[in-house]
Amino acid sequence: MFQQGDIVKANLNPIKGHEQGNYRPLLVINSVLLPGGMNIVLPITSNKKDYPLEVELDDRTMTQGVILCFQIRTVDLYAREASFIEKAPDDIVDLCTKYLHCLIDKPQ
Repeated sequence: MFQQGDIVKANLNPIKGHEQGNYRPLLVINSVLLPGGMNIVLPITSNKKDYPLEVELDDRTMTQGVILCFQIRTVDLYAREASFIEKAPDDIVDLCTKYLHCLIDKPQ
């Protein structure tokens, strides 16, 4: 079972439009179990573009690149034959979670 903060590698194909695809690292972001073994993931890319809501991984992880917090996907990691790579540092997971809240919270 994958848990929040796990960095895994899985194939996101097929894609549509500007979605991230291919075999790539992903950050598991859900903290509760979802029906059917689904997980909410954020793709990680090596192409830093300074988009809003990018979180850069640092030298604490083997995986390098930026987490794209605006490219939220719900996928079945088992059907996509995902493999565990490593655990992300808590502060990086917390920042990604904060950015997700910015996307869904109503302005005050």
